[in-house]
Amino acid sequence: MGLVQPSLRRLYRQPLNKLMAMLWLWLAVVASVQADESSGLASLTFITEEYPPYNYIDNQQLTGISIDLLEAIFAATETPLSRHDVRYYPWVRGYELALSQPNTVLFSTTRTPAREVNFHWVGPIDQDRVVLLAHRDAPIVVDSLAQAIDRGLTVVVIREDIGAQALLEAGYPERLLVSAIDNRSALNMLTRGRVELWAYSQDVAGWIATSEGYPKDILTPTHTLSESSLYFAINKATDPRLVALMQQALNKVQAGRVER
Repeated sequence: MGLVQPSLRRLYRQPLNKLMAMLWLWLAVVASVQADESSGLASLTFITEEYPPYNYIDNQQLTGISIDLLEAIFAATETPLSRHDVRYYPWVRGYELALSQPNTVLFSTTRTPAREVNFHWVGPIDQDRVVLLAHRDAPIVVDSLAQAIDRGLTVVVIREDIGAQALLEAGYPERLLVSAIDNRSALNMLTRGRVELWAYSQDVAGWIATSEGYPKDILTPTHTLSESSLYFAINKATDPRLVALMQQALNKVQAGRVER
């Protein structure tokens, strides 16, 4: 038999080269997936704020119901992170980052119809009741938001917070809304008479007031704005596999707590 021509050798070699290239690509994908699985949720950035008793700082350390739950999720997914890796920002900054940055998780976040399409959601963490609060020494009775508008009642809110969003969606005039940088500033505005009402979580507002040295009953709820669930809100561009992994871990953790 004659020798195989060089052109034929190249022809015979092409399928093998293609096969080897596909094999290396497959191995790279497998290695990447295994790396992702081994690090759990480590590629995510977790952001929280002061929202006791769910997430807040005590003795210079993050603590609270949601923080404990997140660490349990880390353990369940073998994620090499802890509460010390969670970033602590004012609500507005955290909310804007969660909207704009892939792989960003913001908690504890109220899940509402208006926010639904903006995030992936993992939860629920707990229930929360957002109300209009009045100062005990300046009691105000409000039967409806329409009545509050007719009376021209001013309300302190935190921008992008559920209280602010609920009022705006209900048509409350922006001229009657006063923005505060955080919940303690909002409390001070109400107690000093700069506004007549405060739109915020009833439980969290009571916690903040007590921590500031006020009597427990200093705040009086006058009207309920919403009763919703708190969640981990995750940027929409995040890999759905990570969202599913986190939800599965949360389900497992919560089921274990119920069993005990």
